[in-house]
Amino acid sequence: MVDKIQAESINLADTFAFTGTVSGTPSGMTLLATSVVSGTGTTSVQLNNFFNDTLYNAYTIYINNLTPITNGGTFYMRFVDTSESVITASDYVHVTNSAYRNISSDASGNNYNAGEGTFGRLNGDVDSSNDDTYATNYILHLVDPLNTTSHKSIQWQSTGISNSTVSYRTNNGSVWLKQTGALGGIQFYFSSGNIAVPSEFRMYGVKKWKN
Repeated sequence: MVDKIQAESINLADTFAFTGTVSGTPSGMTLLATSVVSGTGTTSVQLNNFFNDTLYNAYTIYINNLTPITNGGTFYMRFVDTSESVITASDYVHVTNSAYRNISSDASGNNYNAGEGTFGRLNGDVDSSNDDTYATNYILHLVDPLNTTSHKSIQWQSTGISNSTVSYRTNNGSVWLKQTGALGGIQFYFSSGNIAVPSEFRMYGVKKWKN
């Protein structure tokens, strides 16, 4: 019988090397990339060269506390090809749904936005506030970006308050790219102005499932 290691008997600040099987560790998702906006902001965030078809076939991206430098920014995305060039062809289609509650008048409702062009829109039907009190949070899911037989798509959901700071909303939607080539990454940016502090981007690889 092997005795359990007690927390008070080790210094958790030390570095350890383990042999054998270590249980109780996180599994299923691996942090691949982190980008934290600093200083006066950045024009775009690009996550490249993290797709690995051997280990993962799905990816989840979390965007925390997203704000633009300029109030009323519209949040866009584009895919990046395997040569690290941003795909700017007019092959994107976006469809979004938005439910809202006006926190001043108590009015509620829902809207949708759809379009086609050189980018995918991620805001829903409203624009983003530059007040970090009203920052937006996103979860995005991208499946099998390295396959070369089907068009690419990304699904997302978000919560936040509109740039007028009176309308709380929850959005969901998807962006479709009418191209079959393997992808190398993804780019995020606002329609005008920089991405502001304290925006943070994290990409996780979802462990490849067995057939």
